[in-house]
Amino acid sequence: MKKLFFMIGLMGMTCCKATPIDIDQSNTDEPMIGAEDHTGSTGTAQMPPDGVVPAEDCQHVDIGDTPCNFRLLDQNQEVWSLYDYKGDIIVLDFSAGWCGPCQAAADHTQSLQDDYADQGVQIVTILIDGAQSGTEPTTEEINAWVLSHNITTAPILQGSRDKMLDPTAIDGYAIGGYPTYIYIGRDMKFYAGHTGFSDEYARQLIDGAL
Repeated sequence: MKKLFFMIGLMGMTCCKATPIDIDQSNTDEPMIGAEDHTGSTGTAQMPPDGVVPAEDCQHVDIGDTPCNFRLLDQNQEVWSLYDYKGDIIVLDFSAGWCGPCQAAADHTQSLQDDYADQGVQIVTILIDGAQSGTEPTTEEINAWVLSHNITTAPILQGSRDKMLDPTAIDGYAIGGYPTYIYIGRDMKFYAGHTGFSDEYARQLIDGAL
């Protein structure tokens, strides 16, 4: 098994380019938008937005692992629940408001959602920090993100380090740099991940799972 989040964390801390986990990047010509470092059982959408929900049958360590469910508020102040989208391809973008590469990558979010929505693909941004490192994003910062990047249908979730991150990658995600992209297949298992962003490379990873 390839260690999904160990590799993401390690490479995110040492490299500004995206580092693919299990798909060859050699045929990707477009340069990656770099990542910035930081230091620091299923549910329904009616349940509270309490972040990751640990369970015995889920973890975030290896390619092929089943992710734990999580619930967060979106830009419409509605609860977005991961397991409500089981059967779709889900792309999780872990970003921070203070992160320049995250802002650049966000300009592609809505076009990805538009191009793949009819094929059962969900592009989901989880803001872990607000404008300051280590601070939970406010509702105003979520709204500003939506407006500045022309987001109309892609969910932008109000996360936090406490709700979403865990250095062991068992009860949460071990993120070593921003942005980090995690890909979940229709079988609700991790199949790829990288730090940094390239629109072309993201589309290759999505296309390969369709």
